[in-house]
Amino acid sequence: MTVLHLLLISFILACTSTAFAEALNSHSSNNNMKRVVVTGANKGIGKACCQKLLEEHSDVFVWLGSRSSERGEEAVQDIIKSVGGDCQDRIAMVTLDVSSEESVLQAAAKIQQQLKGDGKLYGIINNAGIIRGPDHSVVDTNYFGTKRVVNAFLPLLQRPGGRIVNVASASGPYFVQGLSQRDTLYKALKEPWTIEGGLDGVDELAKKYCDQYGSSYAFSKALVNAYNLLLARSQPDLIVNAVTPGWIKTDMTVGQGATNPPSQGAVPPVWALMDPELESTTTGLYYGSDCKRSPIHEYRSPGDPVYNGPTGIEATSSK
Repeated sequence: MTVLHLLLISFILACTSTAFAEALNSHSSNNNMKRVVVTGANKGIGKACCQKLLEEHSDVFVWLGSRSSERGEEAVQDIIKSVGGDCQDRIAMVTLDVSSEESVLQAAAKIQQQLKGDGKLYGIINNAGIIRGPDHSVVDTNYFGTKRVVNAFLPLLQRPGGRIVNVASASGPYFVQGLSQRDTLYKALKEPWTIEGGLDGVDELAKKYCDQYGSSYAFSKALVNAYNLLLARSQPDLIVNAVTPGWIKTDMTVGQGATNPPSQGAVPPVWALMDPELESTTTGLYYGSDCKRSPIHEYRSPGDPVYNGPTGIEATSSK
């Protein structure tokens, strides 16, 4: 081997070492990214949330949760095409069916492995839900599914300041508003802090009243609001809030008169996940589609005065 060959090999090795070091530095800098999970994200509002996060926040990495890995991968490619190739290293698909305990736990384990070391999740958008089906299926997916995800991913969230956004619906307050004020369920859903048994008590309400009111979707979203407040009380170092995305045209609302696009529905969840002012605001609240505080026991139209009733929670989130 000639001296020229040796010099050439040394040069190649030096270049390779430099590239490797740069890759390591790049990976290290990625540890400063805000890593988030969005459930039910292969289409509709969830997919729009993923796209909005990547478009507007260059320091965010998104796991797009999807029941179907095939549809999830298609959604990832659609988003990369829309946002631009520069985002391809900031999004990945994770198979996640919120109606399956096993699926949720497997997704959490996979993400924990990918976080590595002391990496943490910045936040979760609990978006997955269904509007039609047997009463028990709707409640199981919309309410218990939300709880499954929180329970599985809670240990992965950064503290303090990790965020949980629970996507509710204006149908929740409508449901409570329609109950008799003498109804035991009315008081429980209007003032969740009075529910005996706390978080477990919400489970009991879900099971007891699942098929008694003829509107399992609205009932399930009222439960999400109750759960949201009690979860915030139990996790004072996290930022936990619920939002309604508004009446959005998706596969779930087809033929029901909704005209607003999913991109508009993504505004409240992404705001609740990213807005810095929420770091010093009382947590456990419910916000309307205009990102203003709203009551959980009666409907508030976008643009109406901000609701200033009791919060039912003393703790505030810390930075």
